[in-house]
Formats: sequence, structure tokens, C-alpha cells
Amino acid sequence: MIVDQMISDLSNKSFIVLDKDKLNLFLSEVKILKEENTYLNDFIRIINFNEIICIQETSDKNEIIVRRMNSLKEAEDFVQERLDFYDRKWDGCGCKIDYYS
Repeated sequence: MIVDQMISDLSNKSFIVLDKDKLNLFLSEVKILKEENTYLNDFIRIINFNEIICIQETSDKNEIIVRRMNSLKEAEDFVQERLDFYDRKWDGCGCKIDYYS
């Protein structure tokens, strides 16, 4: 039931926010295609969730965000962009990610 609701939500929204308990359930239902440690905001993952390609990441508010992507290529580009951002953040750029757009 919970997983069905997540699938429905992702079909209608660009992202959903999960709590830690739902993350464990969610991760048990997906195939992780790629996983990178950001060393700042936990892991960022490319996942296949019921044939929907998604990004799972943790926001600076410690919220778990699952974002629907249009393709694996778009997901890979998104992850690389995030990793590049985290590298710049180590250098003290003072920039911030808008996790909700």
C-alpha cells in the first residue's frame, strides 16, 4: 500500500519527501543503479523504482527527497552536477542547492 502510494505520487509529482522509515521500505523495493557518497549530505542514488528512474538524496534540512527523472542520462547528469556542487562547497563557495525545484 505504501509503495503503491509512492509510485502514484511519483507519477503525478516531480519529487516526493520520505521519512527515514519509508526510506528503508523504499530502498527494499528498488534497484540501485548508482550510489555516491556526497560526504556532506549522505548518499545520492540513481534508482529504478517500478521502471521509473529516480534520484534519491538528502536535503540540507535532512529530508529524504526522491525525484523522478526522464531518463538514465538525465539522472547521471543530475548526479554529476550535484557532486560538482559539493566539490565547490568544500572550497567555501557559500552556494546553496534548491532541493525543492
